[in-house]
Amino acid sequence: MKRYLEGITPVTVEEEVSTRLEVSDHLRKHEGPVLLNRITGYPGWRIIGNICTSKKVFADILEVPDDRLLDTLVESISSPTKYNKASEAGFLQNEFNAPDIIKKIPLVMYYPEKERYYTSATIFLALDPDTGRQNASFHRMMHLGKNRFSVRLVPRDLFNFYKKNQQNGQDTRVVVICGVHPAVSLAAATSYPNLDELELANTFLKGSLKCLDMGGIDVPVDSEVVMVGRLLHDEVADEGPFVDITGTWDKVRQEPIFEVEKLYMQDDPIWQVILPGWTEHRLLMGMTQEPRILNIVRNSVPSVKDVVLTRGGVGWLHAVISIQKRHEGEGKNAGLAALSAHPSLKRVIVVDDDIDVNNSESVEWALATRLRPDEGVAFVKGARSSSLDPSSAGMGVATKWIIDATIPLDRDRRDFEKVEGSWS
Repeated sequence: MKRYLEGITPVTVEEEVSTRLEVSDHLRKHEGPVLLNRITGYPGWRIIGNICTSKKVFADILEVPDDRLLDTLVESISSPTKYNKASEAGFLQNEFNAPDIIKKIPLVMYYPEKERYYTSATIFLALDPDTGRQNASFHRMMHLGKNRFSVRLVPRDLFNFYKKNQQNGQDTRVVVICGVHPAVSLAAATSYPNLDELELANTFLKGSLKCLDMGGIDVPVDSEVVMVGRLLHDEVADEGPFVDITGTWDKVRQEPIFEVEKLYMQDDPIWQVILPGWTEHRLLMGMTQEPRILNIVRNSVPSVKDVVLTRGGVGWLHAVISIQKRHEGEGKNAGLAALSAHPSLKRVIVVDDDIDVNNSESVEWALATRLRPDEGVAFVKGARSSSLDPSSAGMGVATKWIIDATIPLDRDRRDFEKVEGSWS
């Protein structure tokens, strides 16, 4: 984390800030990185948030132009590289056994509802009990007291590891890290079959990632905070309510308990937070789905140009795709492929390749001038829905829709092109 901070200039807050609601208030005031230098009750600690609030952050890390970011992510996912091992790490300097976490770490209360203290930028490192493959993934944690948290597990890799171990009557060994380089955050947010996320992070970092072996689990040495412990196989607790990516309340669930056995931290530690339901939360979740959507759409429509999960669609439920249409029907095919690639999608708009998918005004212009609703709008009824969509909560299925706003091939394209330029 500190290595990354050396290269940026965050907004700094020098006044003393409470972890009870005040941290989140400061983050809401700014779109970019915010560094809080004095935390009430936690001398020596700082808190950083809003690190990953634009795609330019990641384009800069990967050293590519903004318009090459998506293709570079696709290329990186297809060719992750092995990282180097280290024999020491700065976080080993400070070690605590089974600590009362909230006395050691500035856990944050983001919303007054039920006064819950959460971690929001914590990344779990765990091993597949069958293959030994390591996985890294984001999971929020609600503090239960002392060294225990309830952990929100979605049905992906860590959930599957936990279920396998639970069936065998075993706890799941995990290492939880917080305060990492944005490249590690981007990799951990990426969901892709059989991917080693730390190898992907190493690719993003041009081979400079170093990890320490901690009982068979590799841990990035620059992590600010490291918690070693177990997901208990025989005990669950309430988790929630929490504000999710949609900005609405998620429901209370019975979730596994994480019991911290050892806590490690860097000198002068920085605690990383992600403001729930705001820009960074949405960008990390949504942007990492775009390479997968692009790849799967490309199998159906090879001329696909760009994909974006829109900000207005909370970075998760709405997509816009641009294609260079060569055959009628490709717009609908692209939309169907996108719905298959990212089952949480609720709406897909397909436009021609002269439309900027990242510009909502450009997309709406295409809808206004190129769409014939009676021909271009298609509904897919009874499709699997997202648990994050309040309109379909509890039903499991929803009607999704595809909008094909591409120019008909039997029309003169010039009739649909925007006249721009200067003749002076």
